[in-house]
Order: sequence, then C-alpha cells, then structure tokens
Amino acid sequence: MLNGIEGRCVTAAALPIADAQTPSPGTVLIVTGDSNLAAAVTRVLEQEGFEVVIARHAGHAFLAAITRTNIDVLVSDLTLDDMTGESLAGMLRRYHPALRSLYISDRPARHAGGVLVRPFTRDELLHELSALALAAISPAS
Repeated sequence: MLNGIEGRCVTAAALPIADAQTPSPGTVLIVTGDSNLAAAVTRVLEQEGFEVVIARHAGHAFLAAITRTNIDVLVSDLTLDDMTGESLAGMLRRYHPALRSLYISDRPARHAGGVLVRPFTRDELLHELSALALAAISPAS
C-alpha cells in the first residue's frame, strides 16, 4: 500500500488515458490536510489525464473555486478542520453548479456523493470517479 492507495492495475474500461489529442477528462479539486494522500491521489488522476488542483483546507478550496473557470469534481475529506466536505461542496456549487463530489472517510458513511473508505485502491478511486461521470450524463429519472 502506497500513501493510502494500493497500487493495482486499472482495467481499460475504467477511464481513458488522455494523450495530446484527447481532451482532459476534467478538473478535480482535492481538499485534504493529508499531504501524502493528496500526492497519491494526484499521481493517479494525472496519469489518467485529469487536471488536478490541491487545497489543504476549505478556504483554499473556495479561492480555487472563484478563480478557476471549471472544476468538475471535488474529492474531499468528509470531515475537514473547518467544515464538512458536504458543506464545502454546497458552497462550491454556487460557482460550479455541475460540481460532483466524492468524499474520503476513515469509516463507512452514507452521504449524497460517493464515499471512499481509507485505505482505498487506485481501482476504487477510478471506479468512483467513473460512477460520478456516468451519473452526470444519465437522464434524470
């Protein structure tokens, strides 16, 4: 296990790897005070072609939200020092209405977005991101 993410190979169906001619699959804002976790998640996402923005707390995340034109996914600790990940997602949606959220927790929890329980694998992270992408393009029922 490396920095909380187990190094497994990802199936080709998970997410396409971007190249120079493939547009980025999106921008992910990572909000965590755990620099090792942020680095590990960043490595995984950048290998998959995502643009990654890192914030150590909600204040930095808010600044990123108001200065960037597009943030597609929030990957946040469920519990931050200064607020919950869900509260942060609600605040950021004022600037990015289509923002999807994925939370990281030390124990299982039921929330509006997906929850990854630490430690998690590369496959689990990419699977959750794929599920968020599919939910975003599925017609409302």
